[in-house]
Amino acid sequence: MKTHRLLVALAAAAMLGLTSCPESTVPREFGAKPLKLKAEDWNGVWASAGETDGMTFAVTNAAKGELTVTFPEKVKGKEQDPPMNAVVREITGGDESKDLAFLIHFEKESKDFGPFNLMRCPEKGVFYLWSPKHDVIEAAVKSGELKGELKRVAKSKDEEAHDHTRLAADPVNYPKLLDPKFWEWTKPEAFVRSGAK
Repeated sequence: MKTHRLLVALAAAAMLGLTSCPESTVPREFGAKPLKLKAEDWNGVWASAGETDGMTFAVTNAAKGELTVTFPEKVKGKEQDPPMNAVVREITGGDESKDLAFLIHFEKESKDFGPFNLMRCPEKGVFYLWSPKHDVIEAAVKSGELKGELKRVAKSKDEEAHDHTRLAADPVNYPKLLDPKFWEWTKPEAFVRSGAK
């Protein structure tokens, strides 16, 4: 997967640019608590392994786990995407949250819900990101395994009608989401830091 495609996913929750794609979103406070960030571990330009174009992370509030994500000026002829706000949240507050966390991203800081990923936090200039399996999350909400709701998206000229899943900020959800079945577990995206800011 090209870095730009992941950047689009972060910006628009459309990892592969598909139409009629389901989406899973969470509220800003999803997760046990904010992960305290160290700027020296997070700040810099991060690109998919083997690529040169990357996104820039800048810690804006270390105690609240907040980052600004800025995209390359131009990727394949496209103009620069606006910066995004992201929050990194501990999963359960236990030891596993020191390595794994939820990365929730928002196109605008005022948005209440945003797409999310599971991430292995940066270590030695590398972090890993897993994309959610939206259909599995949707099925888990329908069955009651996960707490949340389905929002119907009406048919448009570009998309067929489909559901988006909104997970509840409920502590019952967090440890359940450590189950690999909810993620593209065998297809993590690796990001390597190429420079610090």
